[in-house]
Amino acid sequence: MDGLSIRIKLADGTENTYVLRPRIIVEFEQKFGKGFAKLLGDEQKLEYIYYLGWAALKANGHVLKPFGLDFLDTVESCEIITDPNSESTATA
Repeated sequence: MDGLSIRIKLADGTENTYVLRPRIIVEFEQKFGKGFAKLLGDEQKLEYIYYLGWAALKANGHVLKPFGLDFLDTVESCEIITDPNSESTATA
């Protein structure tokens, strides 16, 4: 899963991009009980993208409301970014 990041724009106008490190991906898989690749492929929901944004913010030291509607009210957008120059040897 090399080369994946998430760009988060908050309602206050701040925007940051964070690398989706193993800690964030494993937390995501534990939360939803399925593999990361499957959830972002076959079973993609916007909830998954916003959860990744929340987890990335939390992992990078931001103090946040628990994931849910109150947190989502503070978000403008979340977008997964792939680095086309990254060559992953991971298999999904």
